[in-house]
Amino acid sequence: MSINSLPTAGTNIPAAPLGQLKDIHLPDAVSWWPLALGWWVLLFLVLVIIALGVYLYIRSQRQTRQEIIIEQALQHFDRLQTQALNAKTLIMELSALLRRTAISLYGREKIANLTGKNWLLFLNEYGSTTAFTEGVGQVFADQPYRPHVDYHRQALLGLTHDWLKKQLLKSLEKEQKQQDRKKHNA
Repeated sequence: MSINSLPTAGTNIPAAPLGQLKDIHLPDAVSWWPLALGWWVLLFLVLVIIALGVYLYIRSQRQTRQEIIIEQALQHFDRLQTQALNAKTLIMELSALLRRTAISLYGREKIANLTGKNWLLFLNEYGSTTAFTEGVGQVFADQPYRPHVDYHRQALLGLTHDWLKKQLLKSLEKEQKQQDRKKHNA
């Protein structure tokens, strides 16, 4: 700068140029609402994970519940097997045990109205056998209502035990398939 370019006493110079400055204008505070897209995605993912966890927990509890029902039925069967029940009482107890187990596993709507041949067909289908409609299991259809019953006790006990065991195996196989799917998807 040269000496000639400096302001002289006769020019109009503001007395305090800093005093004329205005204060800094701050922007408004950043609002947390509405959320940015990333937060919405994160919220959605958290909700999906929670829902999936609840669903898997309920499904595993249901599977465990079915296994408990079958184990209790097998324990009851073992008690019946050791008791000295007459022929008619044994048929009625075994029939009630099968029906209670089927209702617990497959639902009242599906089982409660099954009687006679339809009940035996259901037992055949879910027991993977024909012994209920063609073998000793026929006694479950009409023998409980007759005054005199005639059947092979050990064969009937074996058939009932096999049916209960098959239900347990089905439940365990179903659980194993679900675990295999989890491992495959992971």
